Amino acid sequence: MLSRARDFVASSSPIQSRPDAGIALAEHRTYVENLPRWGRSYPTDIKNLLARLSIAEQAGGFEHTLSVRQLAELMGSADSTAQLSNKRLQERGLLRQLDHGNESDSATWLLTRPLHVQDTDTRSEVGTVTAPPPRQMGRVPDSLVFAAIMAHDAFHYFAHGVTGARILAALDVTEGASVSELAQGCGHHPTTVRRRLRALEEDGLVVELEGLYYLSDLEISHHQLDAAAERAGTSGRAELRRSRHQQQREGFRLWTAARRQAASRGWMPTPSVPEQVQMAFQQGRPVPGWEGWNVSDPMRPVWIGNVA
Repeated sequence: MLSRARDFVASSSPIQSRPDAGIALAEHRTYVENLPRWGRSYPTDIKNLLARLSIAEQAGGFEHTLSVRQLAELMGSADSTAQLSNKRLQERGLLRQLDHGNESDSATWLLTRPLHVQDTDTRSEVGTVTAPPPRQMGRVPDSLVFAAIMAHDAFHYFAHGVTGARILAALDVTEGASVSELAQGCGHHPTTVRRRLRALEEDGLVVELEGLYYLSDLEISHHQLDAAAERAGTSGRAELRRSRHQQQREGFRLWTAARRQAASRGWMPTPSVPEQVQMAFQQGRPVPGWEGWNVSDPMRPVWIGNVA
């Protein structure tokens, strides 16, 4: 690890100012936009990377702090989906976890690049000249637009989904795109793209003219997105997720405060076996409901089987 770190420092120009960091992050955004599709998890993992890029740009560097709950809210997905995506990105060399955080601070992460795109066993840091082959044809989704709309209720799994958000982010109000161009640029099957376009058109987000598709307005209307979420029955899902996460945070804070207070008082854990049951076993008396249990360790009773 030390040898690799020295090689990286020797081969990379230092980032000396915030503008340099901004340029490096802009280059990394282009890198992420041109990543080749790697499977069914690709759209979800791209949401993860773009959410992290937004946080990294605010932080002014590739290193950033982010919790799983915050990431899930930015992605518009479940906590478990964000956790699995983190694991996949680490395996691909696109993300590294520097620490696990603590009671008050989120975990620290670093956006990275694999040395070889197809070989996930070899890794390197951000700043190498390695880049995936760019797409030759098609309409690639605008990553900034996609990151801005991907957490909206209109793109919930039971509404337009992540595919609908990517297609919408690839469209323009003046320059039309065909189904084949969108399929190549977004990495989806033409049948999937055609079905999503039909649903977006029904919600007034897309218009079709002579086989080409355009945005229906100068910019994506949040009023139309709200109406689309209402029709799909997914309206309010993001707010419910945020409320649930806030309750979990408050519960965790209360739990950690109670644990510290109990530790300061010399608190001892409560035995799993009540004291009366322990005394009965010591005296050789049967206890209803505790037949078949070994309670020699009152903290961890062990089931040994039915007693004849």
